Amino acid sequence: MKIEAMLWIVVLILVALAFLFPKTRAISLSAIGVAIVAIVVIVVIAKRGEPVALIAAAPPSIVQKPVDFERFHIENLDKADPEAKNRIRVEEIRFDQVRAETGAERGSIGRIVARLYNDSSTYTLTDYGYDLVVQDCISAVCTTVFEQHGLSAASVPPNQARDVELAIRDGNTRDLPPIKILGTANILLTPAATRAQPAGGPKLND
Repeated sequence: MKIEAMLWIVVLILVALAFLFPKTRAISLSAIGVAIVAIVVIVVIAKRGEPVALIAAAPPSIVQKPVDFERFHIENLDKADPEAKNRIRVEEIRFDQVRAETGAERGSIGRIVARLYNDSSTYTLTDYGYDLVVQDCISAVCTTVFEQHGLSAASVPPNQARDVELAIRDGNTRDLPPIKILGTANILLTPAATRAQPAGGPKLND
């Protein structure tokens, strides 16, 4: 920008000379035109040469969190029927005859099968929360190799039971290696939450 300032000074000097010396006015005006053209060219070149990284900079990347569909489902259930989770106490449901089913690979676990009992005499169980722990027991020493917590749908009338299946999965990570048992599998399955409706009533959907 120093050259541009010097050219403006030259223009001012030429303007002054054009007024002071009428005989050389034509030459001074021509020189003024040349100087103005030079200033315009310099300004254009300077603007083209300015870095545009700030303008063309990519917006900061936003890390997208995976959608928790299970949480979304639970929230919808609570909105549709706020009292559903209070009708049956957790102590009124239980799992029995819990066993592991083999997976696609030898020695792996693919799913858990159990019988779910509803000991309530009034309400039909429509959804149940559970805590699942898979242990691998070798030489009387049991080690936890997998944990899972979830909510599943069911339809268990009062004082009845139904067989349920739980797939071994993880809501946050895909392509997990299979759960393999080197010794004997010990499955711990406990109820964690309930949702229910009066017996005989239509099941509320989200």
